[in-house]
Amino acid sequence: MSEKILLKKTFSVYASDLHLATMIFPFIDKEIEKGAIIKPILEKDISKSIQKVVKSVGLNSEIKNKIEQLEWKQTNIEKIKQTLNSIENNLNETNIIHVVISGSNYFIEKVNKLMDVWAKANLNIIEKSNAIINLINCYNYEENENINEIMEKHEYILRTSGIEDLYQENELKKAN
Repeated sequence: MSEKILLKKTFSVYASDLHLATMIFPFIDKEIEKGAIIKPILEKDISKSIQKVVKSVGLNSEIKNKIEQLEWKQTNIEKIKQTLNSIENNLNETNIIHVVISGSNYFIEKVNKLMDVWAKANLNIIEKSNAIINLINCYNYEENENINEIMEKHEYILRTSGIEDLYQENELKKAN
């Protein structure tokens, strides 16, 4: 019997808060239109960068409002608890939840461990809902000289064009 993957692990690399907002924006826009739920868990406040991007892009006002209403401010432990409770409540409402995690390597590692523990504790609920929970770990380029180490910990990469499977990308590299 194959084990169900509770949490998909996706990563992205950014150079600045504005770059992070610009890079992740097209993905969030498409996913909200599909009915996915987006839950940011951030070490620092990127709300001003998100507002700049939202104002400069031509979107319908409903999508703009949904993106602006997401909590793009700095996360504390209380907000993480609220986010986890919210995810649990949203499991039956949608089939995909994206948790955008951004910050230092230490912050991302700790939040991922917390998410793993939460997923194991809520295994029955997650399996019944048949939801996909995708952790999108956004790493600051300045803190990470060796991107290959990050790639080894993830199955997917987020690009502006969307999520791509790393396994296929690695196989293509081997073939060349």
